Parts: sequence; C-alpha cells; structure tokens
Amino acid sequence: MLKLQVEGNANQVQPFLMDLDRRPDLIVKKHENFIAGLQPDDKIAVTCYVDRSPNPRRRMRIAQLLCRDGVEIRIPLLDVMEVDMANGTRLIAGRSYDIFADKKKRAM
Repeated sequence: MLKLQVEGNANQVQPFLMDLDRRPDLIVKKHENFIAGLQPDDKIAVTCYVDRSPNPRRRMRIAQLLCRDGVEIRIPLLDVMEVDMANGTRLIAGRSYDIFADKKKRAM
C-alpha cells in the first residue's frame, strides 16, 4: 500500500482524487471527503492510501453497444473510464488491441 499526500488548491485536489477513484487498477483505501465545503482557492492537504490491483480481470470490461436494428456489438476494453455527460450521453474510454494485427503494419 502506498501513502499519498496531495496538497494544493481545493479546486485542483478534488478532481485529482476523483480521478484516482475512477482508475480501475487502483484501490483508494482512505481519503477525507471534506472538500465540498471549501472555497476553490483554499489550500488543503489530503492523505490517501492506494493499492494497485494486480487482477487483470478488474482492468478489463466489455462495452456493449446496441444498434437500432437490434445488433449488439461487444468491445473488450482495458482501463475503462466512464463519464456521464450533462446531456444524458455516456462517454466510455479505454484501451483496445488487435492480437491478429501484423507486427510490421503496427510499426508504421
């Protein structure tokens, strides 16, 4: 387990801690959630305890897309991050690779 001290303005520390919580390969054991009551320019220091998850299954998720004609597309992704946008749209980002790709073509 790593002990991580985060210091800075509240409006910089809060997004950083939220990003840590969203990472599928990290487990944030403890951090104080008192940032909501602070002003954006307030200086704060937060201590986090972070573990890396060595389980590759935790890193992989399947994004499922349903087409209008009923066809379902399944895309395996690593290190997935999901964000619900304000207009009801969901943004899904992750890494994918093609195990059948020719190594010579990937080098280009």
